[in-house]
Amino acid sequence: MGLEKRTVKIIAFVVVVLVLIGCILGLVLGFLLVRRDVELEVWPRTDEYRWEEPLIEFRPSDPGSWHIWYSRINDFLRDYETATPDMPPRAPCSTHNRRDQQLRSDSCEQAMRFWTPCTADEFYGYHVGKPCVFLRLTHTHYWVPEPYNMSTMVPMVLPPDMPEHLRLTMMRYPVQQFGDHVWVTCDGERSSDKENIGPIQYIPAKLPPGFRMDRLATADRLSYYMRNQPDRVPPPLIAVFFENPRRGVLISVECRIWTRDIYYDRYSRTGRARFELYVN
Repeated sequence: MGLEKRTVKIIAFVVVVLVLIGCILGLVLGFLLVRRDVELEVWPRTDEYRWEEPLIEFRPSDPGSWHIWYSRINDFLRDYETATPDMPPRAPCSTHNRRDQQLRSDSCEQAMRFWTPCTADEFYGYHVGKPCVFLRLTHTHYWVPEPYNMSTMVPMVLPPDMPEHLRLTMMRYPVQQFGDHVWVTCDGERSSDKENIGPIQYIPAKLPPGFRMDRLATADRLSYYMRNQPDRVPPPLIAVFFENPRRGVLISVECRIWTRDIYYDRYSRTGRARFELYVN
């Protein structure tokens, strides 16, 4: 009987020690591993990109000042080039300007019309001082978004700080017809920026302003093994088209996503992006 009690105590002691070791290892790994929450990327960007001060500056009358942004957007979009784009298209299917005499398939030609004026044909608007900025969600492999489902009672579930134009937009694009989206809005950071930013369009203009959830590589759509692998298909994009930003003024722009599980924090990078626009 004494031996059995001693054996039980030894087993209990070993179990406690193993649990403690597991907890300690978990804490150590938690501190060592960099947490990567879902982020909203901005393109174009410089080689010296800094999240705090990502400046896009150019002079429409000086091709040398805006051609660098045109080239960087083309470099970014080359992963999306295809002769057979899906519909609706997740990105412009060609980075070649019409002046290059580049032949396109009929389906690509149709897809490019979805993205006008944010295409290479229009130099992404930089040559006329009406720039396009592309947005993309990253680090979605361990995230399961909780969308605002328009089939529920809208006034009861939408947050009070949601812009009125987005509320109206969500009603125009019901989930039953267009599917669930991670919605996006952009605006000036401060009141002066809001006055100077001018009208904004989200491109493609005929689609909801955001990311279709069935095209995002989120945790609920991937096996655990695949979560550490690169995306097989590039994630979808949206473009923000600035119709008439005030010239000669530095404009701070903030874009953010809207889901039930992402809580807005202006000091966090999770689900939000910022950049500065200066049209000389």
